[in-house]
Formats: sequence, C-alpha cells, structure tokens
Amino acid sequence: MTALSEPRRTGAVTLADIARRARVSLITASRALRSGQLVAPATRERVLTVAAELGYAPNLLARGLVQNRTSTVGVVIHELANPFFAPLVSAVETVAAKRGFMVVIGESGRDEQVERRYVERFQQLRIGGIIITSATSRVGHLAAARAGGTPVVVMARRWDDGDYVTADNVEGGRLVARHLLDRGHRRIGLIRAEDPENTAIQDRVLGFREVLASAGVPVPDQWDCRTQRTWIEDGMEAADQILALSNRPSALFVTTDRKAMGVVHRLLERGFRVPEDIAVVGYDDIPYAACAQVPLTTVAIPMRRMGELSAEILFDRLDGVGPSEPRQVLLLPELVIRDSSP
Repeated sequence: MTALSEPRRTGAVTLADIARRARVSLITASRALRSGQLVAPATRERVLTVAAELGYAPNLLARGLVQNRTSTVGVVIHELANPFFAPLVSAVETVAAKRGFMVVIGESGRDEQVERRYVERFQQLRIGGIIITSATSRVGHLAAARAGGTPVVVMARRWDDGDYVTADNVEGGRLVARHLLDRGHRRIGLIRAEDPENTAIQDRVLGFREVLASAGVPVPDQWDCRTQRTWIEDGMEAADQILALSNRPSALFVTTDRKAMGVVHRLLERGFRVPEDIAVVGYDDIPYAACAQVPLTTVAIPMRRMGELSAEILFDRLDGVGPSEPRQVLLLPELVIRDSSP
C-alpha cells in the first residue's frame, strides 16, 4: 500500500500555507515568523519548523509595500575603517537581527552632501529607520526624514531637537583634566581636530578647559594644536609641532585615541620617553589602545551600549511606544589609566 502525501507544490510557499500546516491563524503565523512577540514559545517553534520544512521565504518587497517600509535599518557613519564605529554598528546589527531587520551601512566620509544623499536614498527605498552619526550641525535633512515618517536616531553626537544617544563628553574632558592635575602636571597641552561640526570633540575640550581654568592652569595657544582629521598621521604631525617648541608641555590631552597613538609613536621615534618626558592621554578606548607601543591612558565610552540604545529607541519609534518628545541619552564615560600617564 502506498502512503498518501500532500500534492507537490508548483508555486511559492505562502504565509497561508504555513498557518494551515501549523494549525494557527494567519496573524499568529506572521508574528511567529517576524519577532515572536505575543506568541507562545511552543507555537512559534512549530511555525518555524513548518516554515523550514516547506522552504518558506517571506516576500520582503510585498511586506514593504503593505507596511510602507521595509524591514531594514539604514546606518550612516563617518568611516568604515575607523575602529571607533565597529562596536556601535555591531550592537545595532545585533538588536536589529533580533527584530528580523537587516542593516545597510553607508559611509559619509564626514561629507555633509554625501550624508544627505544617503538619507534621501534610504527614504526612497522605504527603509524602516535611520541611525546616523551626523557630520553636520545643519540637520534639516534629518528633521525632514522624521517628518516624512522615517524615524531617525543620532548616535555618538547630540541633536537638540531629536533622539540621540551619546557619551557625556563634557564629563569625559573633565576626567582627563583632573587626572593630569592629580599627577602634578601644570604644563598641559591639547591636540584636537579643527572641526566646528564635531560636537563630541567640542564637548571634550569644553570639559577639559573648564577644570583647568578652575585650577588656574591655562593652555597657551602654542600648546593648543589643531589638525584637520583624526588619523594616526595627524597625530604624528601634531607631535612634530609640539616638539618644535623650545618650551614644551609635560602632558598632552589628545581628543581621540587614534590620533593619540600617532602622537606616542612620533614621541618615541624622536627619542622622547612616554610618560617620563611627556605624558599622553587619549579618548574613546578603541580596541588598540591597550596594546599600543605604550598602553594608552584614555577615556572609555560604553560603545556597545550606545549602539544598543540607539537601535532600541529606533524600534520604539517604529512600534509607536514611548514618549513623543525627543529621547536624549548621555552615557557616563570612565577614565582608564594605563602606562602613557600612570
């Protein structure tokens, strides 16, 4: 006797097929296949098993047309090669994956026009929402995207009128100044990026100068060294400028770790000892800071938490939950003391 089997399908497997085989309603099958919310674990497992057996692949285009958005999050950052952004994007991707969303990444190169094009293109593609480290304080394009129904969260920068998650960089700058003063330094220099649009750097310098001023310790103009970028090479060039002075500082605050590593490299290359001749403190605690030529004293930011919170706020907006006013989160930084300024 030959066992009867279901007729072989000739078309694509549909959600209705999944629901019928799993003996659940269409809405339960849909919920189980998306996020699993409001579905009993055993029921979701049964639906997922049936979907796998039938080779079900959801029609994301059709879903996007119905919902007027796709299950995709757009992320715009300054540089893909910058280790600062790796844990941020990784954390966003982890949260998005749990919600059944994909992440598309764009690199602005700190170019305002490139950033604007990404935001416009993401809207045209009906992307679910945008998480962005903005390259500009002129954020009309972000406000326009939000007004058009696309949630936007700014990450690692401030946005006065919108949702953002960043570090309390003013407090981070204070931590650096207090540390150097506590170590007896009174001749303290500063190496920073010359970027009026970078609110994170501005805040670090603000907190740093605030504490030094209250202690009666000025930063002379010749010790306030500015560069165009935040690359290692910029740190090396800045160190050359400091070393060309006859009256040098005994300590340097470099506002990013990547540039601080360039400073340390050049000091050692020129025969100066770190920290005995010149102490160096960086900022960000990127993965390489602990294993630099001289392990770098720095300010650590909870990067993964920043990425997670940015994504969670974005999904709250997509789900229509939480307060209507902007959600603005400042995460506390922490001083990490290593050999470059023990």
